[in-house]
Amino acid sequence: MSTTPPVEDFDLRMPDDLNVEHCYRHPDRETGVRCANCGRPICHECMTPAAVGFRCPDCMAEQRRGAARPQVISRQQTRNRWQRSGVMGGQSGLTVTKALIAINVAVFLVEVATGALSSTAQLVRLGGLVPAYVAVNHDYWRLFSVMFLHESFFHILFNMVALWFLGEYTEAVLGHFKFLVLYLVTGFAGSVLILLLSPAFAVTVGASGAIFGIFGALIAYAFIYRKRDYVARAIFGQLVFWLVLNVVFMLYEPAVSWQGHLGGFVTGIVLMAAYSLLGSKSPFGKFTGSDIVLTVVVIGVLLVLAYWRVQTFTLATLIPWW
Repeated sequence: MSTTPPVEDFDLRMPDDLNVEHCYRHPDRETGVRCANCGRPICHECMTPAAVGFRCPDCMAEQRRGAARPQVISRQQTRNRWQRSGVMGGQSGLTVTKALIAINVAVFLVEVATGALSSTAQLVRLGGLVPAYVAVNHDYWRLFSVMFLHESFFHILFNMVALWFLGEYTEAVLGHFKFLVLYLVTGFAGSVLILLLSPAFAVTVGASGAIFGIFGALIAYAFIYRKRDYVARAIFGQLVFWLVLNVVFMLYEPAVSWQGHLGGFVTGIVLMAAYSLLGSKSPFGKFTGSDIVLTVVVIGVLLVLAYWRVQTFTLATLIPWW
């Protein structure tokens, strides 16, 4: 008795069908053409012939206006931006990121020399953040000194590795001076939230507030520009993955100052959104009038919160059993 062999099933889809792209202006239209300038997929109605390939309507509009701050980011602009930091093989030279790492390491060596790593009291004398000291003794300098102190070798190692990778990317996006302002303001924001929400005599040290500020700013940039900057699109998923890991770690590690992390992270997002005006301009370069105003507003809000906390710091706050 003979049997008919089974008919083999074939995948009749063409290879291109497995990853179909749709026009960014007409999501219902499939296309295989991309803008030669920004790389976004465009359909037959949206494409305009150019010297090389086709251009999308947004790139053509920017070209006609001759805007100094193009909303559409070309592939060459993307390569130039990331090569400034060395993340795409360029030579970054001396950067603010490297300078900050050097300062943190130098301060850590001072801690080692003074024996501060084995003494919480010595960490406090060097500038550890204690909310009660800020409120009662008015040691406001602790809101900044805390950013450059660490309690152990592994503490500074993890923070500096994170600063190296996140800082290089973010500095490439913002430029040197604007990146430094972001670092200091988000670090200060982390300190303010520690002042607001941490126990009165809790001792906090570390650059984590500023580093999470950089983290938040980079995630905000990658989210805002993910459709125009192919590097931002590539790193966005990785940043979200590391964010989830950090949240899980903070939930299971009570010694971590979640207040400082949260304050820096949220402020980093706010500043990046402000510097890019939610994607309507490039955040890179010198401070514009709007950049200055928005930065001053953010600092003003932080100062008001710190002032309010100091003014409402009562004896009941200082003595837990009051």
